[in-house]
Amino acid sequence: MQNDTIFTLIKNLEDKKSLAVKETIHQVADLTTNLLIYGETGVGKDFWIDYLFEISRYKTILNLHCGDVPENLLESEWFGYKRGAFTGADRDYPGKWKKAEGGILFLNQIDLLSLNLQSKLLRIIERKKYYPLGSAREKDIDARFIFSADDDIEQKTREGLFREDLYFRISSYSIRVPPLRERKKDILPLVLFFAHRKQLKVTISQKAINVLSGYPWGGNIREIENFTTNASVGKKELTDDDIFALLRTSEDFFHTVNDSDMSLGQLENRYIDYLMKKYKNKTKVAKILAISRKSLYNKLNKQQP
Repeated sequence: MQNDTIFTLIKNLEDKKSLAVKETIHQVADLTTNLLIYGETGVGKDFWIDYLFEISRYKTILNLHCGDVPENLLESEWFGYKRGAFTGADRDYPGKWKKAEGGILFLNQIDLLSLNLQSKLLRIIERKKYYPLGSAREKDIDARFIFSADDDIEQKTREGLFREDLYFRISSYSIRVPPLRERKKDILPLVLFFAHRKQLKVTISQKAINVLSGYPWGGNIREIENFTTNASVGKKELTDDDIFALLRTSEDFFHTVNDSDMSLGQLENRYIDYLMKKYKNKTKVAKILAISRKSLYNKLNKQQP
């Protein structure tokens, strides 16, 4: 596992739902059974599989993203080919799957495959045998299959967009990684980690931490990483201003209200604090809030101890 992944600090991910995922990973790490890990985009499925590999008995892992190679080239890239199998095949090529021998073969985003390739893959997974292109001789694949998919994999199966028989084949064991909005205690450790990686000093108040925890993080871990990256441009410090900027649009604010444990009044105060620090002009802030200057003064006076 690479030293710069978020799981260098996995001990700091203290939300009970992350701890449940971690416990399950430990239970299934050394099995030979097929495993499906699924969840929303950006929740860290790849990172959890890296963690599984690190604690497992397996010596190698091959991570193949199912959307990286055009469909017409996928079989030759994965399974290999014999010389003369097609124009330009001037030598034997063993294929990428060969690199997974004795280890883990991780097919990332299997739900991106067409129904045609799903059908071929089903037979291969069942028999653990495949044909290189242009070969009449099957090759064995001695590897543990692990798969990832988006959170809607079951819906895709019901709608016929993903083969039901393949779904049941790949999900002998399945693990759902919850989105960040369902494991809020992980948010601050992740922000601190990515800020540290960007060499950002973090000086934020408890109010800002509350905003972080209440923010929906629709892009999950990936959005946190992007947030700290943007905050690091030309700066060496992550401050309350950066955190309150998350509420810069009414849509963000609406979602934060829905997903936060804070009251509407508390969130409104945080938004007003951010606007005042950014613009330092009560007339402009009142206009943004669509209220009178007098109403803004009243709100600011109520915030004072």
